[in-house]
Amino acid sequence: PHLYLCDPHRRALVGLSPQRMTRVSDLRVALGLDWGSTSPGVVGWAAALPNGHVHFFDEWKFSRSIYGSITARFVAEQMGERTRAWGLPWPLLVYADSAIQADIGQIGESIGQTLTRHGCTRLVYPSKDRVAGWQRVHEALAVDPATGTPWLTFHPRCRYLIRSLPLQVQDAHNPEDVDTTGDDHGADMIRMVLMGGLRPQTGPRDPELPTGSVGWWRRWHERRAQGTGVLHAAR
Repeated sequence: PHLYLCDPHRRALVGLSPQRMTRVSDLRVALGLDWGSTSPGVVGWAAALPNGHVHFFDEWKFSRSIYGSITARFVAEQMGERTRAWGLPWPLLVYADSAIQADIGQIGESIGQTLTRHGCTRLVYPSKDRVAGWQRVHEALAVDPATGTPWLTFHPRCRYLIRSLPLQVQDAHNPEDVDTTGDDHGADMIRMVLMGGLRPQTGPRDPELPTGSVGWWRRWHERRAQGTGVLHAAR
């Protein structure tokens, strides 16, 4: 089986068959951000699917070579605009490297502070434990025996993530880490999303409930109560 995502204006996620469609706004969604200006930066949009899988359904790669000039304000505005195009509320949780809140050594704002000032007010900085993060990525790429698909999947429109993730190689001095001199921006963003809490539910699943049943609506309201279309950190 394959996962497909419709165009943004349709605002619908197609599950394991065209007959099982769920609006993106009804799913738990979070963003990942790996900052870059001269070197590429990337934003990814990921959803927690009803079957416990995580699906990256959109991406945006940015750099000075593409846009000529990159500012934190521009990136924040683009994240908001692209998120709202999916019918999602803004701001959503954005998992990012804590390096963007580092002291820049002069009077002024850090990148994180500027992003926040321009609407990206739900920045979350996951653990910087890279070894644990790559282990989590490996686990997410394992195949779910119940579906025959990996726990972590990507829509074909995420061409940069699909191309760059398999190119990661071991660090020459630490085989548990990846070589940071390569194109690791997309992989780093994926790692931060999974470390931040949006990760596959590989344990026992909630039982399937008939659509429209009392139990189905109760579960729907419980998930909505957690934040419309928003994934909070895993318990």
